[in-house]
Amino acid sequence: MTGSRKRWRAAACVLAAAFALPAAAQTYPTQSIRLIVPYGPGQATDVMCRVFAEQLKVVLKQNIVIENRVGAASNLGSAEAAKAAPDGYTLLCTGSATHVANPLLYSSMGFDPDKDLVPITGIAATGYVLAAGPKLRDKSLKEVVALAKTSQPPLKMGLASTTARVVFEMFRQAASVSTMTNVPYMAGNRDLFPDLLRGDTDLVIEAMPSAMGSLTGGQVAAVAVTLPERSPLLPKVPTFKENGFDLQLVGWNALYAPRGTSPEIVARLNAAGREALKHPEVAKRLEAVACVPMPTSPEQLSKMIAEDRAKWKPIVEEYKLKAN
Repeated sequence: MTGSRKRWRAAACVLAAAFALPAAAQTYPTQSIRLIVPYGPGQATDVMCRVFAEQLKVVLKQNIVIENRVGAASNLGSAEAAKAAPDGYTLLCTGSATHVANPLLYSSMGFDPDKDLVPITGIAATGYVLAAGPKLRDKSLKEVVALAKTSQPPLKMGLASTTARVVFEMFRQAASVSTMTNVPYMAGNRDLFPDLLRGDTDLVIEAMPSAMGSLTGGQVAAVAVTLPERSPLLPKVPTFKENGFDLQLVGWNALYAPRGTSPEIVARLNAAGREALKHPEVAKRLEAVACVPMPTSPEQLSKMIAEDRAKWKPIVEEYKLKAN
């Protein structure tokens, strides 16, 4: 074979390799997608992810199989997704805690969310609610704060996530409450509201989607929400801000892929995700559980992560919060 022919064949191979990924991305996906949700069924992230996934599979024209992998405050399932093959067929749908609170609270997560996962798009945003059990359900926020400062034994606060733990410390700081007992439910929120109803705890802080069902029965009452303004689903419940407390927080969840996933597949998933979130039925179903669609570019999602982590870091450091 002449030198010129060898060079021509080598150049042809390079060109073929250069066009292989975009061509593969154009046909992606060709099989079912595994979507790992590192929270239990019924928790806020699970609720939001399922609404999103139902429409995403319509856009992608492929089945999406949701797997709940619960453990270590979302770290277990997230680590499994991070270590999966970067081919676009294993994705992660998780809450902001995985990228914001957990890196600040855990000395080791079993993976690095910044290095091992690629942001794709935001999905939905929601608030957190302070809810009271039978003993305090008729109290206003200011009355709850006054009682928290004087109660002996201290009031018990149930918390089912690392984000709720940070919100709890923000609440204590904003209200100048040095007491109150943190009761963690780190394996999930299954017992959070039953324990509140029984009086095992006095208050809980929980994401609104997983709290709404318990707030409609009347025995548990919403005291305040962390949103910038009142929720249409809880129009009589004030925000912390309107009561004079400097506490405002919007939680969110998002879609990720393992690091190494091709930019073309990430772009395809971002476009499909944004299209899914535009569907009126998705917005309607999310709003029914106190959420709003939150489509973003990968770059916007990365910026949100950095900004929220910078906001939470002083709280974590001041109170020396650690999860392990």
